[in-house]
Amino acid sequence: MKDLIIIGAGGVGRETAMLIRDINKVKPEWNVLGFVDDDEKLSGTTIEGTKVIGSVDFINSFNRDIYVICSVSNPKIKQKIISRLDKDKLRFARLIHPTAVISDDCVIGEDVIIQAYCVITTNVNIGSHVQINPQCGIGHDSEIRDYTSLYWNVNISGNVTIGEGCILGTKATIIQGLRIGDGAIIGSSANVIRDMPANSTAVGNPARVIKSI
Repeated sequence: MKDLIIIGAGGVGRETAMLIRDINKVKPEWNVLGFVDDDEKLSGTTIEGTKVIGSVDFINSFNRDIYVICSVSNPKIKQKIISRLDKDKLRFARLIHPTAVISDDCVIGEDVIIQAYCVITTNVNIGSHVQINPQCGIGHDSEIRDYTSLYWNVNISGNVTIGEGCILGTKATIIQGLRIGDGAIIGSSANVIRDMPANSTAVGNPARVIKSI
């Protein structure tokens, strides 16, 4: 089994620990050494059977190969955390739930979480440091770029490009052939029927931009 540390001991981290348990039930693969979290109050505590062994920087003190998975949904926070890691010492895990349906011709980067009952069809490209929550669907020839998070029940049609560092809220729907710019936030249950600019927030049905950064 491969040694693994989960970055982030919050709700997403606990869901990641659950995902790992589900993977290991099918085939023992991961030995979880613990959580790391910058919340000093959590250090030394045990959360649902998994110990918090230190802060994020503690990972860099290991003198042997370990795997890490970053269980943080916010892209900007995740980017800052990843920048602090000594990548010469670490390997990034790729965690895919046994119930996920994924075409063999898909390309999936590192530090990726794909939760239960997701369906990812043919020729989909998923970047690194991407989080895909349960029951998401991604259609043919789509691309999900680095540091993007898809919350529960997101539906992405074919030939869609989701830019880097985006957040797609629960039950958001993106129709075919669209482009979502880097850093965009798509609100919960939004129905996106046109391209969305970078660094914008869009909500509603049909989705409209309500804020730009």
